[in-house]
Amino acid sequence: MINQADRRSFLKAMAGSALAAGAARMEAQPENPIRLAMIGTGHRAWAHLGVLKTLPQFQVVALADPTAENLARAAELAPGAKTYSDYHQLLSVADDADAAVVITPNFLHAEATVAALERGLPVLCEKPIATNVEDANRMIEASRKAGKMLYIGFQLRLDPTIVKMRELYRAGTIGKLEFVSTGLLRGDWNPASWKYTDPKTGAKTNWRFLTFTEGGALLEDGIHQLDFLNWMIDSKVLKVMATGGNNVLKQRETIDHAAVIVEYENDVKLSFDFMLFANNSGDDSLRVVLVGDQGILKREHDSKVSIRSRSGSSVRYIEVKDNAPKEATAHAVGVSQDPETYQQYVEFARALTQGAPPLITGEQGKVAMKISLLAEASVRQQRIMSWDDLPA
Repeated sequence: MINQADRRSFLKAMAGSALAAGAARMEAQPENPIRLAMIGTGHRAWAHLGVLKTLPQFQVVALADPTAENLARAAELAPGAKTYSDYHQLLSVADDADAAVVITPNFLHAEATVAALERGLPVLCEKPIATNVEDANRMIEASRKAGKMLYIGFQLRLDPTIVKMRELYRAGTIGKLEFVSTGLLRGDWNPASWKYTDPKTGAKTNWRFLTFTEGGALLEDGIHQLDFLNWMIDSKVLKVMATGGNNVLKQRETIDHAAVIVEYENDVKLSFDFMLFANNSGDDSLRVVLVGDQGILKREHDSKVSIRSRSGSSVRYIEVKDNAPKEATAHAVGVSQDPETYQQYVEFARALTQGAPPLITGEQGKVAMKISLLAEASVRQQRIMSWDDLPA
């Protein structure tokens, strides 16, 4: 683990750097980089590794994945890292690691995270925290018992436009928040994703097509919007209602669209449209609109936010700069090599080295998971769900 001497050396190396400023990369290799063990080396992990190559405060020392071709590709992106076909074997010899990163399919998050925490490693776990409340609670308890950090990877909280919108809203630019309208219009999941043998059919099936392995389509991607908007609204969820199903992508268990309404204790309503058959939807692929009693905040695109007054005056546009280095987001290993993932690792390093709490805790991850699961349940059961319909 990172000892105090190492932490002081690291912080000294970081003086005046982007991490302190929250953005630019450090030019010098720290004397004692944070050594990472990565569990799961599929397509999303490759994007993580592409980003990590531009962050010299980290060193990837170990990789684990049972799929040989995925592991081999990850090894190319992390030269010198030890490779294992079984993460239990990795953890049994993890004395040279300071933290673990879990990037497995959703249904394996809890098992791998708990094992790493019990081994004494802080964990960055990709969203969602888990596929059910019981597993999320196991992870949170393992973190508490081990005294090690559990950071849930909702990197969209670090999208520069989302950060700016929250800043402007909290500064009172639109008055009291009344309604939120959002949407995720995207194409289908990566067809090259890992295949799981469906016990019902015996066929190897994209893991995102199965409820057991994915946990639900809203849990896999819609959860990003549900998380960062829940973070902005900052109130207790009372009810979740949704309709949806499979209009286009029919040959799977998981849904391809949904319309979700979340009702909060502070009277704010959140409306969320989600679909997997909206390829080429342009700037509206991620729509975020906050409506207050005095004005409207809108995410225009990746680099601009607008403020509109209800009085009908002219629109004010605010440019938002992305300070991540271009080589970190060059999409050399896919579009998921994004600025938000870069900033997520900046935050993870800050929490590890400064003893700060994680940006997204296990409890916060569980809340976002519950909203997503309640929306999926509302679709299936065709009824309004209350917060207490799932356990605490």
